[in-house]
Amino acid sequence: MRCTSILLFENKNIIAMRKLLSIACVAIVVAALASCKKTYVSTPNQTWSVTIQPSEWSQTTDGKSDSVDRVVPGVSSFFNDNGATLVYFSFVSGVYEQVPEVYNGASYSYFHYAANDGLHLVLYSQPVNGGTPVKPTSDINVKLVLLPSE
Repeated sequence: MRCTSILLFENKNIIAMRKLLSIACVAIVVAALASCKKTYVSTPNQTWSVTIQPSEWSQTTDGKSDSVDRVVPGVSSFFNDNGATLVYFSFVSGVYEQVPEVYNGASYSYFHYAANDGLHLVLYSQPVNGGTPVKPTSDINVKLVLLPSE
């Protein structure tokens, strides 16, 4: 009888210790998860605006389009390689349309490249019918949105 009671006593101790160990493990996991804090590091987008006047457009060497080259200072080659650019034109005050765009018989497009003085934004205007390029006759407001990515 004594052996049976010792075994029951030992089983109760083992069960109690398992419960205690389980509670301790749960407490540690809860404490660890509660102390974790998710932090978000975000780099804000940058917006650069400029007005292009009709006199700034010049015909390209192949004679098929007009172009203008603007420099966005302070933008590195890292951004050129890893970021994204969005370009918008406004032909009417307060209304922006994303480039590439066809407006009044002209197709507008752009490309960009990095140089020592900053990011060059090259804008193009080409006639949709492939004829002789005609420079824009009014100011065009250009909005460049720089979207960083790491």
